[in-house]
Amino acid sequence: MKLLNIKNKTILLMSIAAIVIISFSSCKKDFGDINKSWDKKVYDPTIPALYNGIVGSLMDGYGAFLTSWIYQNSQLAGMYAASGYRMDNSASAYWNSYYNTLANSVKLMELIEANPDVAKMTNVKAMVKTLIAYRTLQTTLIHGDMPYSEGGKAFTGSAFFRPKYDAQADIIKAALTDLKWAVDNFTTGGVQISLGGAETLFGNDIAKWTKFANSIRLRYAMVLAAKDASTANTIIAEALSKPLLAPNEVVGLYPSAVPNLVIDRAGWYRGNSYIRMGSTMWDAMSSSAATDGSGIYDLRCKIFFEPNKAGEWKPFPQAPLSDTPPEIGNSAENDPYDNARINTWVVPGNYRYAPLNFYYVADKTFPMLIITGHEISFIKAELYSKGIGGVGANQATAKTNYEEGITASVKFWYDLANNSSIWVVNKPAAAPTAPELSAMLSNPGVAFSSNPATALSQIYKQHWIALFHQPMEGWNLARRTNYATPSVTIASSSPGYNVFRIIYPQSEIDGNYDNWKGVTGGTDSPNVKPWFMQ
Repeated sequence: MKLLNIKNKTILLMSIAAIVIISFSSCKKDFGDINKSWDKKVYDPTIPALYNGIVGSLMDGYGAFLTSWIYQNSQLAGMYAASGYRMDNSASAYWNSYYNTLANSVKLMELIEANPDVAKMTNVKAMVKTLIAYRTLQTTLIHGDMPYSEGGKAFTGSAFFRPKYDAQADIIKAALTDLKWAVDNFTTGGVQISLGGAETLFGNDIAKWTKFANSIRLRYAMVLAAKDASTANTIIAEALSKPLLAPNEVVGLYPSAVPNLVIDRAGWYRGNSYIRMGSTMWDAMSSSAATDGSGIYDLRCKIFFEPNKAGEWKPFPQAPLSDTPPEIGNSAENDPYDNARINTWVVPGNYRYAPLNFYYVADKTFPMLIITGHEISFIKAELYSKGIGGVGANQATAKTNYEEGITASVKFWYDLANNSSIWVVNKPAAAPTAPELSAMLSNPGVAFSSNPATALSQIYKQHWIALFHQPMEGWNLARRTNYATPSVTIASSSPGYNVFRIIYPQSEIDGNYDNWKGVTGGTDSPNVKPWFMQ
């Protein structure tokens, strides 16, 4: 089964369930039979099965994190009411997924090291290190300190039943070191054992693996820049010297390339999720408050959002005042995200504020993005604007990367929307025209400033906008820049107020109390800044 598909300029990164059944006829070596009948109740761990368990974990999303706290804190969107979800409950699913995946990786590495052909499995080891480093960096940036060096090893003995918490600084540096090892050791030379059809990420394309690992390393090295400039600069300089994703390359989970793979976002935005276009994003995309949309200059605005029921571009205030009219309600008839709109566009009820575009919520073929080449362009623009990471300050080069990132982001979203099979109302063209792009890039709200400080704020702004449908990375960007991304002061009663991290799940209090207490002091709070923000 081939799960990698290349279409046009986009890398289509695929994953399926945590453990999959695969034919290994194309493998160069026999890794054993994972196709044993389920009713024998014997499940021997094998390299391909464990590998695909790790790949499958990339499908694990953040669910209620996004629509209950992250959109509002990062100000990528606005919340018109609190969701009612408990943070500790919301944390459990992702936390458990990470540690199940970490345990799979520990066992997988054991099997690789015990294999007589271990010397020919360098690429497989590099793939595993890349994936676990990525998941580790995601998880520590969410929570802070956490079990890592002793994590995922409970199956090896009771000594690891209650793993110690490692410091976030040590975790980040260890994961970045693993990514360096992967980038340096991926090889197309010599005899390497291939996972064949079991390699469901990049189809054994080592060049793509190298770009992916190096781009992830560059992204997360930026988190270190304000805390450990010396270490960060060395990593950044190395990453810039090696292959990175091009502006038009995108890595994501694409259901369209794998039968029966579905990404259903509806649950994120319906029910107890009260999300609308926020005033901060609106101010970053429109030159005026005109509700007819005449001030919109960002070409992505009408792809990300849509007008309210009355056809007005009316954002919900990020910091509502006491006299701000409330949203009308969240009943089925007032729900702009209700699936019935696929067939009946007009909602029978009413809603006062502009929602996210219905089609993004409803189209189950849209990808879950992991990292894009335009994100790399914005990181390069930041580096050249600041003159860090082994490069001298060069505003001309910063401008080139800045405009390159905007252009690639706009074209990506036009292409994605245009190829949606369910998108009917207000469907964009296949691509923006050259005059449209030129007008956007020259608009006073976008045009690259000759003032370096202003230019840097513009880079953060456009990087932030481009991460609109990668809310966790948008939140990471906001936090690592000390909220230099577009933001306003929000009320202390806001669900996203001072949410700098996600607290640990209840299971840590129940099963690892002493270690949990050691890092929290017995009181866990989302208002405590993690190490990289302190």
